[in-house]
Amino acid sequence: MTDAWTGVILAAGKGARMKSRIPKALHELCGAPMLSHVAAAIRNAGVRQLVVVADPVTAESPQLASAAGNGARIVVQSEPLGTADALLSAQMACEKSGSVLVGAADMPLVTSSSVRRLLAEHRSSGALVTVLTARVDSPDGMGRIRRNSSGRPVAIVEEAEADGETLDISEVNTSWYCFASDWLWDSLGRTQFSDNGERYLTDLLEMAAREGTAAAVEVEEPAEAMGVNDRSQLAVVEGLMRDRIRTRWMQAGVTLRDPAATYIDIDAVPGPDSVIYPGTHVLGKTRIGRECRIGPNSWLKDCVVGDGAKVISSHCEDASIGANTSVGPSSRLRPGAKLGDGVYVGNFVEIKNSVVRTGSHIGHFSYVGDAEVGRDVNIGAGTVTCNYDGANKHKTIIGDGAFIGSGAMLVAPVKIGRGARTGAGAVVTKDVPAGELVVGVPARKIDSKSPAGEK
Repeated sequence: MTDAWTGVILAAGKGARMKSRIPKALHELCGAPMLSHVAAAIRNAGVRQLVVVADPVTAESPQLASAAGNGARIVVQSEPLGTADALLSAQMACEKSGSVLVGAADMPLVTSSSVRRLLAEHRSSGALVTVLTARVDSPDGMGRIRRNSSGRPVAIVEEAEADGETLDISEVNTSWYCFASDWLWDSLGRTQFSDNGERYLTDLLEMAAREGTAAAVEVEEPAEAMGVNDRSQLAVVEGLMRDRIRTRWMQAGVTLRDPAATYIDIDAVPGPDSVIYPGTHVLGKTRIGRECRIGPNSWLKDCVVGDGAKVISSHCEDASIGANTSVGPSSRLRPGAKLGDGVYVGNFVEIKNSVVRTGSHIGHFSYVGDAEVGRDVNIGAGTVTCNYDGANKHKTIIGDGAFIGSGAMLVAPVKIGRGARTGAGAVVTKDVPAGELVVGVPARKIDSKSPAGEK
């Protein structure tokens, strides 16, 4: 696709039926705003120049710019005077384009494949207008596509204006169009205002059929025609999109033990031969390696999981989990948790803003926060890194091969040296040199070489 194309997304609708302070175009589906799904469909079809039409308030929102993506231009429809007026707002931003693709921000199920077919039909037909249509079982509430005897589309008839014969038509408008640019801008100014003071893009198809040629192409799946006007429709559309996502990953080699009970966001990437068990949410930009076992009932958001890792019934956010590392059941990795390869984190462990290096074990009932844990460290049950003094957070450093006895309190800032040990229940308030054993409250050095805790 060349720069002769510009894609315009109409996102100025108030979305009153959503009953929300969030603009309709920014409501999330599968981890991304509806607008992002529409922008991705356009870009993936090969159209690189993108313009988003928004109302004056939403146009200033950084969330809108983020959802539209890099390079998108935001233009303002100053008053809500209909879709034709909204597109006119984008004229200056499209002035160098030979053709204009228009999509609706509340139609997020339209695929890039259908958009590519729409663009191809528009180019090959030489039409002034090409509309993307769908044949649906229940067209209630949707504009019908009327065709002439030769099969060419000649009008879009809104349901309120349709006669009985037109109401029987199952082919409907998706609100996605291609236009010949030169004809478009002149024709938009000639559309008529309706009784409610607005004017609409739907009128352009009939004008094109009179003045030249109009064309149409059907979506690949009828569900693509489903729009979002309220929360109920949002839920239905999200369910359909999640089905797509699950099917795509199963076809790519991921096993979902119960697909309907597995939730994978649009930007998440599970790896081949991994198994995801029921009740699991793989959210945000999570990346899961090969041959992992995730779940049941795990929650991962913006995490990186190495090959062969296991995350069992645990909650993880913005965390890194190394290859062949095991987490859970019932543990929590908070933002900044970075686990090396071959780490073992058992049940009821919380790790926050900490590095745990290769081969270390944190078996159960422990809190590790603002810490650096070396290689092959054993942290016994009930250990706490006491990182907060009521005003500031402090760091705990545990050297390679150290052994922390059960119930130890490590009062930061503190360093446990390489190969050092603490006895069960020790309260460590001072640094422990390499190889030493400390016990008691407060912890102090003893000469005994007997074990100070349990693994």
